[in-house]
Amino acid sequence: MSRYDYERVPVLHAAGTILETDAYGVIRHVGLATGYGTVIHASRRYGQVLETSEKLFARGKPIRIIPHSSSLSGTELVVRARGKIGQRYGVLTRNCEHFVQWVISGRPRSGQLGPLDLGRL
Repeated sequence: MSRYDYERVPVLHAAGTILETDAYGVIRHVGLATGYGTVIHASRRYGQVLETSEKLFARGKPIRIIPHSSSLSGTELVVRARGKIGQRYGVLTRNCEHFVQWVISGRPRSGQLGPLDLGRL
């Protein structure tokens, strides 16, 4: 048995899959699967974009797949996402939705913020 969480995932999500879980009440948290059992996401808790195990990303809550379309392949999306690792988190300008939307479309947007969205990366 492995000591590493990412080697013990029950389902291996394909590279470039958008994953969502509940964060705080009605707030959702999203990230991008790497294809290796890890997720790249902008984390309020850690204050930056980072790559973690799916277990740490979900924090015991169910994970849902969010359908999307992109002109980039899953591998290209992961490369693009990894380029932002270490970037600071900001609730109004650099949250998890801004990050994922920028990765797939090149435009940072957050539907959860509605008219408060000041997205920029």
